[in-house]
Order: sequence, then structure tokens, then C-alpha cells
Amino acid sequence: MSRACPHCMSPLDDDPKGASRSLDQIRRYFAMLRSVYHHWPETHEHQFSDETEMRKWLQMKAGYRDIGAKIPLTGIPKAKAMFLAEAAIRGAGSYAMPIIHGDTLVVFVPRSIAFHKMAHSDFCKLNNEIDEVITAETGLDPDQCLAEHRAMA
Repeated sequence: MSRACPHCMSPLDDDPKGASRSLDQIRRYFAMLRSVYHHWPETHEHQFSDETEMRKWLQMKAGYRDIGAKIPLTGIPKAKAMFLAEAAIRGAGSYAMPIIHGDTLVVFVPRSIAFHKMAHSDFCKLNNEIDEVITAETGLDPDQCLAEHRAMA
């Protein structure tokens, strides 16, 4: 007997580890991100080297992140600390996001969206939150970007 997601009505595929996820939804998610990456405004303060970097940034911006480190800023200017943290993260090939909170540099790391690490309902929520972040950050409509990208293919 096939089950459907109560949020998106996509069929759920049972994962051997107990989590159920919609393959149609995950495909739509990555296709939408690919299309948004190609429509990303050149004037936006954040530019990405590839789709994965953009995806990780959007996930963290949507709050799907953990704290990787908290570094007290004593005797170093905040701008210099941010510059050094961003350079170190990029140099290491990581997808972390440094943010200054008061006198502390907080480094956020994205959570995994692997099938066995995220329930389908949580993935639905993440999808909606990322759509909202994309619209708030860029003015782009993720569904419209996806439709245009598919029409060009």
C-alpha cells in the first residue's frame, strides 16, 4: 500500500532505516535550487562558486544549522575576524557561515538533509523556508525560476 505526503501529496518511499521521504520532492528541491542558482542576481552581496555552496548557505539562512564553534573576540577587530574566518572556511572547502554576535564569532554549519537524518515533514518545512529565504533575499519566485528553467531544457 502506497502512502502519500500530507503536505505535498507525493508518494512516500520507505527507507530501510525508518524514515520516509518523497523522491519526487527531493528531485524538485534540487531542480529548483539549480534553477535559482542560474537566476541568482549578480548584484546580491553573496555570490557562490557552485550550487552546493548556495544550497548550504540557503539551508543555514533558513535556520537549518548547528553551531560549529563560538570564538570570543578579544583584541581583534570584528571585521578582521570575519575576514579571517571566511577565508579559513573557504580555504578548507567547508560550507560554514560565520556570524558575529556581540563580542563572539559564531560559526554555523549546515545540517544534513540525508534521507536517514531528516523526516519527510521536516523536509517539507525546510523546502518552504528556503523558498521564503530565496524570495526575501533576491525577490525571485523559486517556482517561477523552476518553470523557466524547465521550459528552456
